[in-house]
Amino acid sequence: MSLFHPHKDISTQTIRRLPQYLRVFYRLHGYGRELVSSTVLAQETHLLPVVIKKDLQAVGAPSKLRAGFKVAGTIQVIEKFLGWNNLNKAFLVGVGHLGAALLGFTGFKNHGLEIVAAFDTSPEKVGQQVHGIAVYHTAQLTSLIAQENLKIAVLAVPAASAQGITDTLLAAGIKAIWNFAPVRLEVPDGVVVQQEDISSGLAELCAKLKSR
Repeated sequence: MSLFHPHKDISTQTIRRLPQYLRVFYRLHGYGRELVSSTVLAQETHLLPVVIKKDLQAVGAPSKLRAGFKVAGTIQVIEKFLGWNNLNKAFLVGVGHLGAALLGFTGFKNHGLEIVAAFDTSPEKVGQQVHGIAVYHTAQLTSLIAQENLKIAVLAVPAASAQGITDTLLAAGIKAIWNFAPVRLEVPDGVVVQQEDISSGLAELCAKLKSR
């Protein structure tokens, strides 16, 4: 599901496939291609043409009869749907190994997300900069959220502290949480949570390897 712009009429599976299509369209656009068929897209993505056609039609991708989808127009439509044509400011809580790695990933800006601040409780980290991003004490969360009018949080904290920090974030007005903590968060209706479960992904990888 899209973290920032969920759409009730489009499935989670479709939304998860959109970035894959976008990478292909970016490359074709770089080659000067104006139109591409669902058959070609199927070869590039290893998905069925009927699935691709349904996904792109669902977001309103422009097409030309019997010629395929318009490359430049489809890029604009998908970027707008995902919210990647606007930069959403966010902050990160938990500057451990994973949190620091996320702060160092420069590609977020290409996908509509800019992490502008980080929070931690470690005296060694507070007051420092990690990959050019200032680290504040977690006690300053509420005041800085209000000051910057931030609505998105990236959570990379241990499971034991995740819900308590989430409660603080919700009270401060946070509306979307990208959760890397290995725990399901309890949030009220109207708050978007995108759960990234690394252990589940690893379990799936190991199971597939074993089956081979």
